[in-house]
Amino acid sequence: MEHIFAQRLINARKIRGLSQRDLCSLLDGQISTNAIAKYETGKMLPSSQNLIAMAKVLDFDLDYFFRPFTVTIDPNSFEFRKRSSLSAKKEASIRENVALSIEKYLEIENITHEGARFGLSYNDVPLRTDDDARAIGMRFRQDLNLGVDCISTPIEVLESNGVKVIEIDTDLKFDGSCVRNFELPVIVLNRNLISERRRLTLFHELAHLILAFEEGSDVERLCNVFANEVLLPSVVLKSLLGEYRKNLSWKELKYIQESFGISVDAILVKAKQIGIISENVHRSLCIEMNRNTGLKGRVQESVYPKEVSFRFERLVYRALSDSMISVSKAAGLLNCSVEYVNTQMTLA
Repeated sequence: MEHIFAQRLINARKIRGLSQRDLCSLLDGQISTNAIAKYETGKMLPSSQNLIAMAKVLDFDLDYFFRPFTVTIDPNSFEFRKRSSLSAKKEASIRENVALSIEKYLEIENITHEGARFGLSYNDVPLRTDDDARAIGMRFRQDLNLGVDCISTPIEVLESNGVKVIEIDTDLKFDGSCVRNFELPVIVLNRNLISERRRLTLFHELAHLILAFEEGSDVERLCNVFANEVLLPSVVLKSLLGEYRKNLSWKELKYIQESFGISVDAILVKAKQIGIISENVHRSLCIEMNRNTGLKGRVQESVYPKEVSFRFERLVYRALSDSMISVSKAAGLLNCSVEYVNTQMTLA
């Protein structure tokens, strides 16, 4: 019991981005730093009063601190694509948050026996060039029978193929990450990103999970090329813009953005990469946009509806309706109140 509580307290504190001293301060000295250290090393358990105080400050329900670990998730197995300004404390918070989400996800899958099998892998073709990445992007579409039209619900597509998509609330220094474990394919998305950026990040992280790369290749670039091709096939872009253009209008680019959920910036990069426009035309358009603040704002404005991951929540409510779990268990999994769960069940 002491060991479970100790690890849960450490994880909860890291999720909230707090040091032991920070937690002590938020508790107004009710619990000393020395006592917190003893809790976290399993040397003693807190009194009921102190437990309630910590749970309230950390915003976790009491049951969380004594719930046995059903799976072991190593937060250090997460691969991050982030800006360098993301602090170590913030990164640790994200890692622990994701680990807890994965633990809950696997738990509800075990309860409902609804574990989707993951079978996507393209390790047979190590990528080296942009053309390689685009070819695999189209192969991916063909394998999933996606045609060449817009993928309106990419999260649903991936979740139905065994990929777990976890969304977290964090700052914009973090785009997304993945867990590189083929028995546990997880993609993490920042819920606060605009729709177009989320969609590109989703398939970029998928590329890290399912593709192989030749040694010395530019992996990040190839992942972006793959993601871009999945969202907007080259053959479609050429049919919309033409094989070769000496200029492009912002209006036609915004139309493509609205139709395929990919940003104008990404469309311009793709148009340059596949030879629709030259390097000079691309540079000229970027200069025009950056010189006009109003134009830049309109060009970069998000216009595509945002999709959210719903599978985990759906499984929780399914288990609840089939009496596999209690209302309090559902509330714990969803990190919400019992009252909220009851309201959702009755749609009141």
